[in-house]
Amino acid sequence: MKKSLIALAVAGAFAAPAFADTANVNVGGQLHMSLDYLDADTAAASGNWNVSSNASNLYVKGTEDLGGGMKAVWQVQTYFDAGATGNADASFGGTANGVGSGNTYVGLSGNFGTVLLGKHEAPLKIVSRKVDLFNNQIGDSRSLTAGAANDIRPNNVLAYATPNMNGVEATVAYVTNTAAGAATDASDTAVSMNAFYTNGPLLLGAGYQNRDFGAAALSDETVWRLAAGYTFGDFKVVAFWQDESDVAGAANADRNVWGLGGAYKMGPMTLKAQYYNRDDLGAAVNNGSDLWAVGVDYAMSKRTTAYVAYATTDNDAAANASVFGGGHGDNPATGLGGNPNGFSVGLIHNF
Repeated sequence: MKKSLIALAVAGAFAAPAFADTANVNVGGQLHMSLDYLDADTAAASGNWNVSSNASNLYVKGTEDLGGGMKAVWQVQTYFDAGATGNADASFGGTANGVGSGNTYVGLSGNFGTVLLGKHEAPLKIVSRKVDLFNNQIGDSRSLTAGAANDIRPNNVLAYATPNMNGVEATVAYVTNTAAGAATDASDTAVSMNAFYTNGPLLLGAGYQNRDFGAAALSDETVWRLAAGYTFGDFKVVAFWQDESDVAGAANADRNVWGLGGAYKMGPMTLKAQYYNRDDLGAAVNNGSDLWAVGVDYAMSKRTTAYVAYATTDNDAAANASVFGGGHGDNPATGLGGNPNGFSVGLIHNF
């Protein structure tokens, strides 16, 4: 009797009017937890064991047919801590873990493409995500590529995505103000775009972003990205290149980042490795960094993956790049000249 009452109560909770006549609402997400040994290579933060939540999130999304080939589209995505570990996303006006902290938008879609309003990944960011073999794990390439604002999920986004045209698709976004409030004459704005070509095993991508800080004393920050991937049989190779100009609005503060990676699939197991290099910033010396990552993914099912990974960053004397950046939840700070490293055992479940 108790089980029947509980089942009836649960069914009733999801039979609210908003969902009763809507068959196109989907609920899903991802839980990504890992047990890590993280060594920030500082006197104050020696190696320690941690349990981390890495980009764990929940989303509700749906569509409505408006007729004439047009649909309304929407999504509310929420990133969350699991046991108070990681995932704070308060950058550029974003909400730190709370409802709508992920891609949250409303828009229209049809034969013309898709137009969105809300909070969304900058198109430039998506270029690096396509070829990062350690996405949201230790060794994530954003430890070196993120820069001042290269891998952001800003508020105040107007975006347009083209339909797929024989393997070619593109997205352009305008950020009216990277802060949370209303735009002013001195607002911090950005234009971000990408384009991809996919043909069987081949992936080619390019991205561009210009950020106007809205202050006369600062220059516009410009970033270009190129990405490529090719799969032949059980092998996959990826490559990445990034050029930053006037980083954080500082004139002549330029630098490059490049990376290579490879993966080999053996049944449910995938062996993978990648290397990234970031050179000196502008005229400065000894502030470059190198990142190495190796790991094994094991597909336990279509929705569940277990993995082990090891990563390390070698910083020059004036650099303090992390090896736990990007979507990895726990990220102990690294001091100048530190060489952080970590070992991680993780489990990812998509639902």
